[in-house]
Amino acid sequence: MKSLLVRLRPAIFVALLSVALVGLSGNLLIAKKVVAHLILPAGLLWLAAGAVMVWPGLGRWARLAAFGFWLLYTLAGSPYMGVALLRILEAPYYPHEQPTERLDALVLLGGGTGLSPGGRPALGLHGDRITRPAILHHEGLVGTLVTTGRSVTEAGEDRLLSRETAELWQGLGIPAAAIVEIPEPRNTREELAAVAKLVETHPEWKRLGLCTSASHLARALAEARAVGLDPVPVPSDFRSGKLVLSPLYLVPQGRGFRDVQTALWEFMGRAL
Repeated sequence: MKSLLVRLRPAIFVALLSVALVGLSGNLLIAKKVVAHLILPAGLLWLAAGAVMVWPGLGRWARLAAFGFWLLYTLAGSPYMGVALLRILEAPYYPHEQPTERLDALVLLGGGTGLSPGGRPALGLHGDRITRPAILHHEGLVGTLVTTGRSVTEAGEDRLLSRETAELWQGLGIPAAAIVEIPEPRNTREELAAVAKLVETHPEWKRLGLCTSASHLARALAEARAVGLDPVPVPSDFRSGKLVLSPLYLVPQGRGFRDVQTALWEFMGRAL
């Protein structure tokens, strides 16, 4: 009997972990979501890694290595870890969500747009970067809107993110005369260098704002200061809101991997 239990240990571990998570769900709706996450690729790999961790016959160091991998995978895909890391980046900009004085111009760094199957500009995953400046313009808090950048990570011709943003802004009621496009830059450093040159030709821009995802803002402001700019931070696309305590978020999932990677990308960018 003991030998059978040893052989079944991986299956027992997976079953007990799954039952515990479902049992802690509190209601049928959350329980269904927990089960769905467990049978999706990220959840299945997590369960499989946990099974390997308790596999019979593993040596001590192999078991420790398996546990280390399982733990790192758990943290890398944890929405709680993602939110905690993003909060370090975003929290300094919570008070700056709404400008207290009117900005003569607001620079939006490229990003936040996508393309429909027909090639039409659309709001992407970080679409708040597009709508926030438009709202501020309609509220009378921003004069000129400056959009920058292009994408160089896709096949075919470069996507002009600045053009896509300008088209969306016009669709949201922003006059074309209030929009300036800078399509040449390919990354944050090039974008801010181009903005610095543009500002030299607009002495009337006494108060300049800089808008991007809140998690990216610290690095963007550092790049701006490096080229002689001192813009007012205008954060958007906050993703560090508090999560409820739920077994749903104990299962590694796409949201967790995305947020953890976003935060680590920014920390790495600061260090390089």
